[in-house]
Amino acid sequence: MTPTDSALSEPLEGGQRPVLFTDLDDTLFQTARKMVEPVCESRLAAEATNGHHSYMTVSQAAMTAWLVKATCLVPVTARSTEALSRCRIAFNSWKIASNGAVILTPDDKVERDWSQHINCLSDAAAKGLEALNAETDKLNPAGRFRHWIVHEQGRPIYFCVKSNGEEAWLDTIEGRLRLLAGEDFVYHRNGNNLSFTPQGISKRAAVAHLIDLRPEIRHSIILAMGDSLTDLPFMQLANMMMIPPASQIVSAIGKE
Repeated sequence: MTPTDSALSEPLEGGQRPVLFTDLDDTLFQTARKMVEPVCESRLAAEATNGHHSYMTVSQAAMTAWLVKATCLVPVTARSTEALSRCRIAFNSWKIASNGAVILTPDDKVERDWSQHINCLSDAAAKGLEALNAETDKLNPAGRFRHWIVHEQGRPIYFCVKSNGEEAWLDTIEGRLRLLAGEDFVYHRNGNNLSFTPQGISKRAAVAHLIDLRPEIRHSIILAMGDSLTDLPFMQLANMMMIPPASQIVSAIGKE
C-alpha cells in the first residue's frame, strides 16, 4: 500500500474518509480587502508576492481545520504551483493547480500522463496566449491593468488580467479580448479576475483524470466545494456539492 492509499483509506468513525475537491480563493480564504472581519495574522492562509495576502475568517479557519482532519482535502485551484506552495493549509494528498493544467502527487511530483496531455494543448495555444497578452499591452497605456501568461514547467498555460483599481475598468477591455480569443479559449470573469484558458484545459478534466487514475478516490465518497461558475463543472463530478453563501454561484442562482 502506498502512502497515498494509506492516507485515503485511514478509517474514521463511519468508515473511509471522503475526498473533498475544493477551490481555494473566495472559498476557503480571500484577500484582506474582501474580509468581513478584522485581519488576523494567526489566520493568514496564503502569502502573496505583492503583499496582498489572503486570510481566513474565524469560521473559515475552524471549518478548514475540521476538513483537514475529516477528509482527504484536494485543492483544485487557478493558482500556479508556485502560488499554491505559498498556501499555509496542510494539503497532504493530491493537488490540482493552474486551472487543471497540473496534477501534483502527494509528494509534489508532476503526474506525467496528464502533463504530456497538457503539453500538447499548451503548444497549440501558445500563439493565441501571446496575442492576448500583446493586445492587453495596447489597451493598457495608463497602466490600469496587470496581466500575464501563467506558465508551468516552462510552458504557457492560461492568460490572466486584473485591474489595478476599480473592477469596472475590466469592462473597457473585456469585449475586445473576448473577440480576439474566439472559440479557442474559455473565458472567465469573477470580480477582479479575467482569464482565458485554452479549450481542453479545465479543473473538471483534471479532476476526472484523477478520479479515473486512482481507484481509492473513485471508490470514496466524493465531495466538492467552490464559489465560481467555472467551479461547477468539476463540482458536478462529486456526490455532493458545497457552495459559500457569498459567491458568484449564489448570485447567479438569485438571478434565476
